[in-house]
Amino acid sequence: MKKIHFLFLLTIILVFSSSVTAQLVSTSIFKRPNVIMDVSFGYALPGFDFSGSRVKDFWELKGYGVTGGYSATFTPKVTVHNFKQGQIRTYLTISFTNFFGSENTAFSIDSIYHNIGGMVPIRWPDTSSYKTPLETIGASSIRFSAPYIAYGWEIALYTDKEHRSIFNFGTDFNFTVMWGKVYDQPLGHPENHNNIISATRLGLGFNLAYSYRLIESIGINVGTRMQITNLFNKKSDVVTDIGDIPLNDEGNSTINPLMSKSRTIGYFSFYSGISFYLGGKR
Repeated sequence: MKKIHFLFLLTIILVFSSSVTAQLVSTSIFKRPNVIMDVSFGYALPGFDFSGSRVKDFWELKGYGVTGGYSATFTPKVTVHNFKQGQIRTYLTISFTNFFGSENTAFSIDSIYHNIGGMVPIRWPDTSSYKTPLETIGASSIRFSAPYIAYGWEIALYTDKEHRSIFNFGTDFNFTVMWGKVYDQPLGHPENHNNIISATRLGLGFNLAYSYRLIESIGINVGTRMQITNLFNKKSDVVTDIGDIPLNDEGNSTINPLMSKSRTIGYFSFYSGISFYLGGKR
């Protein structure tokens, strides 16, 4: 009798375990979504002439002395074509990106240009008004805000039959507005700053990302982006209001021989976030 009970119990366990195993192994095929919304946050690494280890680069007209940054983006995407291995999508990205740089050296702008408030004079950096920065004990820093809107296309390739695992390759045109401040504080003196006045630039961006759907409607994403912010619309000019400095990324040796070459503003970003998938068909 006990042997019969044991065999019956063993049969129940085997049937139950087989059922559970079957449920775990067989995964339903997710819909190929019509709309995707990505929300992501990341680190931005300045590149090209935008990067630099010293704020001094900015004052010497070599670069912008930026060492790091961060970004937050929202990207809605719409599917325009489905094919067996994936989708073609169009997307619009709205992003806020902020950059920074600092060093434990001041440049005593106030004493160089002999004014109150440490602001550069009118016509700076024209040769007639430009002076080589003088290092002194203290601190200096630089900040840039660079929000942008980008419109582009991407190819999404599924790596599994269930439509869970996706590689995304995209490119876009972007419109960026940039502005900032350069701070200078010699030891024993109050902090002074000059403004980097607002400038608009046009560029290109390239994305490589991977996303994985945890459930049909929600997933996670990680990726990298390379953006050239000022591929088009570069400009350079002199200061027209005390302390308001143009972005000055176009080469213009008639202003100053140090500005003989154009400067490329760009960066690489590494991000992760959440994706929401809406609508679609299998």
